[in-house]
Amino acid sequence: MTMNSHEIDSFLAQPLVAVIGTLDGQGRSRLAPLWIHWEDGAAYMFTSLSTLKWRNIQRNSHASLCVDWREPPYRSVVMDGIIEEVDRPLYDLVLSMAVRYYGEEKGRAFAEGYKGDKPEVAVFRLVPREIVSFVSED
Repeated sequence: MTMNSHEIDSFLAQPLVAVIGTLDGQGRSRLAPLWIHWEDGAAYMFTSLSTLKWRNIQRNSHASLCVDWREPPYRSVVMDGIIEEVDRPLYDLVLSMAVRYYGEEKGRAFAEGYKGDKPEVAVFRLVPREIVSFVSED
């Protein structure tokens, strides 16, 4: 069974770790877990410019993202599209994500490391070209 757009939005609003798929310089697929912030039909993320995923994105901006629930009833949302670097305040994004994933106290403490100018970190989004969802019947 598939999810409707409201169910997809609700599912992606949960603090679930996503897995992004990129292609390396030899055309091999590479996967990496990361946090996402789902907003207005796009998945927002951040990463250090020194990561393999960011270097891969710089070579080929096509990517896939998988978010899943691994207990019955199983659910998943898989999307693909183009990665775009965005001009968005890093601290605000990290704070909203960290509070959602860690809770208020630990999340605020985590986000402190992202205050101020951080030219070594990219904020980016994936606007899905296609979304496929699944919900098991159990």
